[in-house]
Amino acid sequence: MSDLLNNYENTELAIKRIEYDPKGMPNSQRALELAANEGLTVVFPKANELLIDIDNEHSFMLFMKQMDILKRYVGATGDTITPSRHGLPGRHIVVTLDHDIDETERILLQACLGSDRVRELLGYVQMKNGDAHPTLFLEAGQKMLVERLQKLLDAPKEPLDILRDDEIPF
Repeated sequence: MSDLLNNYENTELAIKRIEYDPKGMPNSQRALELAANEGLTVVFPKANELLIDIDNEHSFMLFMKQMDILKRYVGATGDTITPSRHGLPGRHIVVTLDHDIDETERILLQACLGSDRVRELLGYVQMKNGDAHPTLFLEAGQKMLVERLQKLLDAPKEPLDILRDDEIPF
């Protein structure tokens, strides 16, 4: 079985340990503390939004396929796709619906769209245990974005390879 799991490095099958105690501090409280300590921005869904956490290309392809169904039959009106704070292939997607939904429906639709299945299952457990925010995103805060931009600016630049007129083959 472990050989089979080694072929799935960037999927939920690769998760070796889940840090979660449903009888202890709710995950949302831990997430809020992490955000405060690391300068992250917390995003909560609006009443008509889904927050889709994509971890790999397979899940993103599933999301794209499932969105066609959601638009046609459920009332999705748009989506915003951004890289997750850890970068690609991770993506955070906010899907807007033409109607409000409750938390159970949110978690169900997020899972059906390919959002991190472990996260959605634990979000359901959190919801059943009375957690006020079983669905949220932690995004790069201003400080983290400035640091990333500075790294890009400081990266060594490769010289441009510009052709002279006499090198153009026509």
